[in-house]
Amino acid sequence: MKITIIGGGPAALFFAILMKKSDPSHDIRILERDGPNDTFGWGIVFSDKTLKFLDEHDHETFVAMTEASQAWDPLVVGHPGQTISVGGNPISGIARLAFLNILHRRCHDLGVDLRFHTLVTNVADHLDCDLLVGADGANSLVRRTFEGFFLPSIDVRQNKYIWLGTEQPFHGLTILFRQTAAGLFISHSYKFNPTHSTFIVECPPETWLKAGLDRLSDDETCAYLAEVFRRDLGGRPLLSNNFVRWLNFPLVKNKRWYHRNVVLLGDALHTAHFSIGSGTKLALEDAIALASAFRQHASVPEALPAFEAARKPVVEKFQAAALQSLTWLENVQSYLHLDPVPFTYRLMTRSRRVGFSRIRRADPAFAARYDAWRKSQPQAGPVPSDFLDLFQKKTFGHLATLMPDGTPHVTSVWVDYDGRYLIVNSARGRVKDRNMEQRRHVAIQIPDPDDPDRYLAIRGLVVEVTETGADAHLDRLARRYLDKDTYPPSMRFPGEVRCLYKIEPRHVTTWNPFG
Repeated sequence: MKITIIGGGPAALFFAILMKKSDPSHDIRILERDGPNDTFGWGIVFSDKTLKFLDEHDHETFVAMTEASQAWDPLVVGHPGQTISVGGNPISGIARLAFLNILHRRCHDLGVDLRFHTLVTNVADHLDCDLLVGADGANSLVRRTFEGFFLPSIDVRQNKYIWLGTEQPFHGLTILFRQTAAGLFISHSYKFNPTHSTFIVECPPETWLKAGLDRLSDDETCAYLAEVFRRDLGGRPLLSNNFVRWLNFPLVKNKRWYHRNVVLLGDALHTAHFSIGSGTKLALEDAIALASAFRQHASVPEALPAFEAARKPVVEKFQAAALQSLTWLENVQSYLHLDPVPFTYRLMTRSRRVGFSRIRRADPAFAARYDAWRKSQPQAGPVPSDFLDLFQKKTFGHLATLMPDGTPHVTSVWVDYDGRYLIVNSARGRVKDRNMEQRRHVAIQIPDPDDPDRYLAIRGLVVEVTETGADAHLDRLARRYLDKDTYPPSMRFPGEVRCLYKIEPRHVTTWNPFG
């Protein structure tokens, strides 16, 4: 095939490597606007699982990467009251430029045509190929050219962030929370070579404005932030790499991933917030999935749908986890009052991919500290505190109500808890609503979506039925269940009236055989 790739990031380069390995006769050309040694980033991180995945698909790249990487284990959380280290989180960091150069050399060895300093301004000039790959970043020209077919959505988030570097070594994935007169600043840092660390700073927009960061020069910005984190940096300066730009994170999604012989990869296709370190990982996995689709299918019309069908559910799951992490950090001020240990636990579980059992396997000592803290807390309500996380996840309850003839009626519901009552938000006139109005004894089973063997089972009584606050409550549930700020009007029936059903637990059973 004749393959043209617009953009020269990790997804583009690794896809070209895999396709050349699969069939050296492929004519592959990569068009990159920058030079081979230009980069505006600092370091990037990979989990052990990602490195193993790379090793399985290109051992030469894996070896070169591991030789140039810095490995560490702990996640370090800088709570305002105490710094806590949680082990069992093996990660490797590498300079972004070093990683790109490794991929450049590998492409060169395999015969990929790398064209640097090539600015593409019109995608139509490059359609004379069997396959056109748009790997040109979050602001993709390829995506914008065919946006009527890809149907992208871009959600620009509230926090401001900036990528910087430092000569202070951070021997672990480190997240710091520092309060100033202007407000809260958060940093994400990690070592990527023996002498340097990435240092990302984010803050709410009100903090950014109150600090006057919109008016400061590049040098003044670095000096201001270095003072905010002076103790953590050991007095060392923050470095800009000649690129100081405050950004808002764009959450990029596309309804369709390909159009005719054009397909998107990496940030052009989707983004994942840097707080879970999955952006480059997803880009490389995209490349692997697309190359695998071409190994399994003989033609472009067959391979591109297969790529989307296999890869899209995986990406959507990661994006959902990254959004949970991002949203938690946007609202972290509401958690900073917690003691350091429960705060760290909340941070560790914020993406809803990690639970207590996993933490206990990774770092038994920290798990024991958290368990001791949890057991020392007074019980605030009928639901045990170690099952309250179910009301932070996309947890569906199975609600059993009684029909007029005494037979059970079961339906899945969104479920909430206010510390005293279970709350079900429904619409007037439905079967379960009529049942709860007339026969108020109910039962509900609430399984953990991440572990169906862990669940909460409650029998109780509907003690209050009210329309007051039901619409606002539904919007809050939409943030948890739909990742939307408000409940979509398109999901309502005409004339629908929402209602809150408050259930007083009378008998509570918990089950967690593997916890």
